[in-house]
Amino acid sequence: MTFFKSAALALAVSLTGVVTASPVIAETAVEATTNQALPSGEFVRKKKKLKGGWEVVQRGDKTFIVFGDDFRAAGGPDLKVFLSPTSISDVTGRTAVNGSINIGELQSTRGAQDYEVPAGIDLSDYSSVLVHCEEFAVLWGGSDL
Repeated sequence: MTFFKSAALALAVSLTGVVTASPVIAETAVEATTNQALPSGEFVRKKKKLKGGWEVVQRGDKTFIVFGDDFRAAGGPDLKVFLSPTSISDVTGRTAVNGSINIGELQSTRGAQDYEVPAGIDLSDYSSVLVHCEEFAVLWGGSDL
C-alpha cells in the first residue's frame, strides 16, 4: 500500500473512529490480486513420456491447474495428478506421494484439462505438480511450481 493510500485510510479511521475502506483502496486491492502473476511452466519427463505446458488459473474463488492443448503423456494405469512439496529434480517414483495431495486422476493422455486445487490449499506450500502412477510408484514426470 502506498503512503497516500495508507494516509487516506488512517485519516478515515481517525476522523470517524470506524474502519472503512475507500473505493480507491478496494479497487487497488482487487487490481493487485488480479494482476498477480500466476505460476506456469513446462512438464519434464522423468520415467515416461510427458510434455506440454500448464498454468495456474483463478476462476472466481477457485484455483485450477490447467494443462495446455500441447499436453502429451504415455498411457499407463492409475495415473494421477499430485501437488508435491518436493521439487521435480528431487522427487522419485518412491517419494512422489510423500506429503503430496492428489488433485485428481489424469483425465486424458492428450490435450487440455483442468484440475481444481482443493479449497484451503495454498500453492506456495507445494514445490511441484506431478503426473504419477500411484499403483506401481512410477513417476511420469512433472514441473516445479
